[in-house]
Amino acid sequence: MSSRQRLEIWKRIETIGDIAVIGIPFDVSPKDLVPFAEQIMKDNPHVKSVWGRLRGTEGDYRLSHYVHLLGDKRSETIYRENGASFFLDFTKVFFSQTLSYEHNRIPSMVRKGEVVINMFSGYGPFSILSLLKGAGKVYSIDLNPFAYYYTLVNLELNKAYGVIPILGDAFKKIYRLEEADRIICPLPERDEEAFEVAKQRVKGKGNSFIHLFARIQVKKGEDPRKVALQKFKGEFARIVRSVKPGLYHVVVDIRV
Repeated sequence: MSSRQRLEIWKRIETIGDIAVIGIPFDVSPKDLVPFAEQIMKDNPHVKSVWGRLRGTEGDYRLSHYVHLLGDKRSETIYRENGASFFLDFTKVFFSQTLSYEHNRIPSMVRKGEVVINMFSGYGPFSILSLLKGAGKVYSIDLNPFAYYYTLVNLELNKAYGVIPILGDAFKKIYRLEEADRIICPLPERDEEAFEVAKQRVKGKGNSFIHLFARIQVKKGEDPRKVALQKFKGEFARIVRSVKPGLYHVVVDIRV
């Protein structure tokens, strides 16, 4: 294994509670990561398990493929972020530490008493943190039954009783809910459809917001933030991550 590959592997390590996860490069076999897993557990006694994660997600639940490398063969843990605690199994719900900044930024914009709808809520970070920041009520919708279960647990963990978990397809369930002051749409793969639905269910009148996570393809030299702002008529945009050359996930704040 080259020094470049070793450096890339060390850069790809995340800690989720007492579990470490190594992002597996395309050109590296999972079995070659075992020495890294051994070193992680040696240097970090609190780490009880090490897993590898292949790049990308699959299926309606956007799940990554994980490979157990060392330690306890356990993928449930308590993950702490932005002052809240979340119980989850990262093999059964969508998880990305890349979103931790947005998990804080967007809830920090919530005004006291707002009605918030989170269309694709996962294990509940946007929903619970929005409530803890002052929302009056948060509808938390997800299609994945495991995401629904972990949200139920997490609202108890954080005493976030104003979060209302809803199991089902957000594109259908949202029409049964009251209009919202703020709608969060963290599903870049269906950005245009989510935007059109959210526009119909937000109160509007120039004082409501849609936080849309968009999948933006750009040509060489183009700024994905500028492309996203023009496409969705937003007032702020931030790159969340690079998916591959020329393709980005961008969050756009849109005032409605």
